Amino acid sequence: MARSQDNPETIVSSSMRIEGELKSNGDITIDGIITGKVHTNKNLMVGPSAQIDADILAANATIGGIIRGNVTVKGVLLILETGKIIGNISCGALGIREGAYFSGACKMTEPKSQITEPQQ
Repeated sequence: MARSQDNPETIVSSSMRIEGELKSNGDITIDGIITGKVHTNKNLMVGPSAQIDADILAANATIGGIIRGNVTVKGVLLILETGKIIGNISCGALGIREGAYFSGACKMTEPKSQITEPQQ
């Protein structure tokens, strides 16, 4: 699961609206409205009041709001009960809680298996 965001580096509050590209090397919490692109090398938390019309790229993400766009997550993507994604998903691991909504295609990266050499 995506890690808790007790101290996010970037916060988009519910009273904020951003149009354009939001880039960060740290954790991001979004409760406002974003149109454009969202990119972080760390964790993304989308709150239940968030409305995002953007493509998203993150290390891990927890989605509680509405996203219209493609979501690419290298690690774990969790869609909460209040979450809604309309777009394609690409992730390492996926969790969808009861009540969540997802409409699109999903592609997951296959975990690397640990193959051991046969002993002779």
